[in-house]
Amino acid sequence: MGKALNVGLEVRIVISMCVGYAMLMLCRTVVGVAGPAMLIDPNLQLDTASFGAILGWGTAGNLTGKLTNGVLADKLGGSKVFIFAIGAAAVTTFVFGTLSSNTAFFALYFLTIFAKSAGWPSMANIIRVWFSPSKHGRVWGFIATSSRISSVATTVLLSSLLLVISWRGLFFIAAAIALLCAIILPRLFKNTKNDVSDLSEKPVQNIEAILDNSANHPLHKADTFAAILFFIKSRRFWLISLGVSSLAVLFEFQVFIPIYLSQTFDLAPAQAGMASSAFPLGCLIAVFTGGFIVDKVSKKKLIYVMGSTLVVAILCLLSLRYLGTVEFGAGFELALTIGLIFAFGFAISPAYYIPMSVFSISFGGRHCGLLVGLIDAFAYFGAMIFDFVGGAVANKEGGWQDFLSILIVTSIIATITMIVFLYVEYQSSKSTQNSLQNA
Repeated sequence: MGKALNVGLEVRIVISMCVGYAMLMLCRTVVGVAGPAMLIDPNLQLDTASFGAILGWGTAGNLTGKLTNGVLADKLGGSKVFIFAIGAAAVTTFVFGTLSSNTAFFALYFLTIFAKSAGWPSMANIIRVWFSPSKHGRVWGFIATSSRISSVATTVLLSSLLLVISWRGLFFIAAAIALLCAIILPRLFKNTKNDVSDLSEKPVQNIEAILDNSANHPLHKADTFAAILFFIKSRRFWLISLGVSSLAVLFEFQVFIPIYLSQTFDLAPAQAGMASSAFPLGCLIAVFTGGFIVDKVSKKKLIYVMGSTLVVAILCLLSLRYLGTVEFGAGFELALTIGLIFAFGFAISPAYYIPMSVFSISFGGRHCGLLVGLIDAFAYFGAMIFDFVGGAVANKEGGWQDFLSILIVTSIIATITMIVFLYVEYQSSKSTQNSLQNA
């Protein structure tokens, strides 16, 4: 009976995290979906360049949050920071819907994405405290898949609402749903914590035991500063940082897709938002299947698998870039564009999520959280620059072609860098195996 009760409580915790993170995704997604409607609002002084600046300031909030919210979650507790983040994102999303000044848009979206960035580190803290290490993998797998589902669901939901309400109403509804969730979740977490108080000590002890047993790791006794020096002296750190940064730029295309489709095919804002859900849908399927594939292939074969998917991403962007040079008919071109966007999302997701996660745990050891934060900081810095530059480029006459050209070059850099990184990882694993055999 006690065991069944614990399983039920664990399910409740996971569902609570999935619902809460979906609310953070809702507050993040609403800006991208509302973008086309905001651009045509005569009461605003927005163009594609200034909209890109809004996204850039949001990414700056993400970068800042990644470097600070993890520390807050460790000190204050994962559930407290998680719930506060949802509430803060709800409030800033509501205020965003009342604004008309570009400067105010910049500030509020920065705060919204700063709050949203607390989601992943606070959930990591919740999982660390309330789940045994033997269940961490499956819990993270479920949450990662759920995050992709919520991305698709929130995009479709908000796009559907945009058919019947204004873009401002979209922000108010998203904020109300998120705020309601922030009010309900504390009760669930409070009840759960009381019930699993006996379990909360065990995972921490288990983690410490695992760390104690990893005495052969070069960072086993290193402090934070020594770990940072160790990372920056490694070519693998710089390779994965450049690769993930390039992939993060490619992922930023997702926020521009509704405007790209709206301006390229003269779609209504709601239609453009619905069509843009092809990207997160491709990501969802790739994340769901990618983990199973990686578990079954060797590191050598992984080079070919990841390299092939990234080559597909380049071909998708090239097709989008030169699609208008041949007359296929508007309807067929739109369908083909949506298909290419789906394939593009599918192609870049495995390389973006999997290699860094695996590398960070093995290379970072007890400092793997610090390593993830550093890599993410590089990634969001690259994405932030692209938001500003990409929006300015797309705002020019024929700018979307140049916009796609930037993505093509970035995709080529990402492909080369990730292939080199995976090859170096393969060589490192071979060297380790040879050393163990000789010993």
